[in-house]
Parts: sequence; structure tokens; C-alpha cells
Amino acid sequence: MIELLAPAGDLERMHIAFSYGADAVYAGQPAFSLRGRENGFKSLDIVKQGIQEAHALGKKFFVASNLFPHNNKIAPFQRALSELAELRPDALIMADPGMIGWMRKAHPEQVVHLSVQAHAANWITCEFWRDQGVKRVILARELKLREVEEIRERVPDLELEVFVHGSVCMAQSGRCMISNYMEHRDANQGNCNNACRFPYELTATSPNLPAGEAMRVTEDEHGTYLFNARDLCALPILDQVVATGVHSLKIEGRTRSPYYIAQVVRGYRLALDSIARGEGVGTDAVQAVMSTDSRGWMSGFYTSDDPMPQMVDKGRDMPLQAEVVGQVREWSNGRARISVRNRISAGESLEVLTPAGVTRITASRMVNQREEPTDTFHPGLENCWLDLPQEPAEHTFLVRRLIPQP
Repeated sequence: MIELLAPAGDLERMHIAFSYGADAVYAGQPAFSLRGRENGFKSLDIVKQGIQEAHALGKKFFVASNLFPHNNKIAPFQRALSELAELRPDALIMADPGMIGWMRKAHPEQVVHLSVQAHAANWITCEFWRDQGVKRVILARELKLREVEEIRERVPDLELEVFVHGSVCMAQSGRCMISNYMEHRDANQGNCNNACRFPYELTATSPNLPAGEAMRVTEDEHGTYLFNARDLCALPILDQVVATGVHSLKIEGRTRSPYYIAQVVRGYRLALDSIARGEGVGTDAVQAVMSTDSRGWMSGFYTSDDPMPQMVDKGRDMPLQAEVVGQVREWSNGRARISVRNRISAGESLEVLTPAGVTRITASRMVNQREEPTDTFHPGLENCWLDLPQEPAEHTFLVRRLIPQP
């Protein structure tokens, strides 16, 4: 059965990913992953707790240890890897060839997966890493489905993992130097500042540029985002991705919100279950994913149906179909205590999103954090109460539908 692999930025998001249908999660190693600044797994004790809780649920817990260390980080990285290996994660996701070689010698019992940062783009590279003892290769994002299929056929005893959803780096599989160039924050050392998402202006330095040699940059109502790739969403072709025989489908987003994790994992779980029944991807799966923020969708490099992701003038504005307005923290006697994320007004219709599905309520009997009746909750408020007739499951969200359901 194909694995659905979700990001876990912290323990809460790990729990949400599992509740909404993930088979496995990946989290960052403290201090030595490429999302070091936003990593909620800040100590080995937290990592240990995550591993134990995942295993208690019959799920898997992978750890991203994909830093490319400079000389002064080799020894501390090795010590940290040895301590991590004692916790028995299901796999370490690594990128640096030297560190992988050391790990295979020092801890041969520890399963290693090759990070997408290593940019495995062909079967002979995958064959090489298999021979080094790597159990799974996370393939480069720039491959066509036919190339994935060929790798699967030529190296059948190697597990393959591919990305199906989330942010896409404008550099080759994330090996970017823009952040380092602009602010001396090295993305390959875990300090990316997401400079590719910034707006840019192009200024000519010479008044005598020959005709036809100037670069043209387009601008939309949001500005000029020269390097800002659209987001990957493989749902429209997910049946084709599954048919390649890969072992794992990966969702990007360790820094994304709990609501985003819930909706996207739910969408892909619904889609995979529907594909397994021979029914294709249903509208409920698509609607779940379209209820999250994006930079516009594309199916990546897998097919020729989309333009290149960096072609700003080919981007499509995707209207947001829904937004989270609150997260349920407690339920008692038909009332829910919530954390407010967006404005809620008395009388409006809301969706109750749970791992079991979606129901509807009308916002009523609203009481604010000062225990005063009110007609409006504002973003950022905590300890607000409203009617919720049925006791919800853990990790329940209140959602406002922005575009009516078909």
C-alpha cells in the first residue's frame, strides 16, 4: 500500500497529520535540518516523544537530518546523529554523501533515506545509493513521470518517494544560494529566508542596452515575483503518480499551519482511498486542498500540461474556497471553547472540520474571553465559546466557506 507522508513541524501538527490520515510524518533533527529556524522539535526529548507516540499508533516517524555541514559542524553533527540513532526513528533523511557514508559505518542498523536535496535524477544515481545501503531515495522534483517509471523498473529493490504537494523552490530541488547571497543566510545550512518569495524590481544599469537584450519582467496586481514558483498540487494526476509504483507520496510544509496540514492530508487521504476503489479523485478531495492558501497550482514537472513553474505570466490566480476561523480547544455540554483565527459573526454558517468529515453549524450563543455575550469574535482571541451540539473529535476546526459547494 502506498504511503502518505506528511510534514510535522511540531507535536501538535504530527498529531493532526495522523488524525487526518497520514501513514508517516517527517520532522526536523534539532539544529541539523534545513528548517532549523522553525523546527518545533527543538530537543531530543521532544523527538523521542514524537517517535514513541507515532509507533504507539502504528505509524512511522522519519527525521530530516539533511544539512550540508561545513568542516566545523562535522563533529557536532556526528555526535547528534549518534544520539538520534539511539531513539530508533524509522529513518533518517540525509543529503551529504560523506555524512551518509559515516552513518552507514557508525550505525549500520539505522535506516537512511536520501533527501531530495541530493538531487537524484536518474536510475544510475539511484542504483549507486542503493549500493551504499540507502533504503529509499526521494527523487528530484524535476522529473517526468516516465522518468520515475524507468527508475522504478531499473532499480526495483529500492524504495522511491516523490513530492505531490506544497511549495516548490525555484532552484534545482532546493539547492538555492539567493538567501546566502542577499543576507548571508545559507539555505543549505538550515537558514533560508525564502528570498525567492519576495517582490523584485528590475533596473537597467545602462541607457544604451541593445534592442532585444533587456530582460522583460511581468507584473500582476500583487507585484513582480520573478523567482516565486507556483505551488505543487498533483491531485489532478494523482492516479498517474500512483501508477508509477512509487512507495511514498510526500507533502511539503513543516512550517505550515495546523489547519493547512489537516486539510491537505485529508484531501490526499480521500484521493488515495478513492483511487484504490477505482473511482479516481473525487471533488471532496479537491475541495479540501482548494480550501488552503496557495501561490497558484501546478502539477509540477510530471507532465507537459503545465508551463514551467517560474513563468510568472503563465500563473493562474486560484480563488481561495474556504478559510479557517477557529480551532476547537475544548468541548463541554454542547459548547466549544475555541481559538479564533478569523472573524466570526453570530448567525453565519460554518463548517465543522473533523477527521471523520464535515458538518455544518450556525454560530450562536457566542461568549467572549471575558465571559460576555457578543455578536463577533475577532482574530487572535482565545477562550471564546459558542454552541457546538455534537462532541467533536480531537483536532477540530471551524471553517468559513468562501465559495459555495457545487
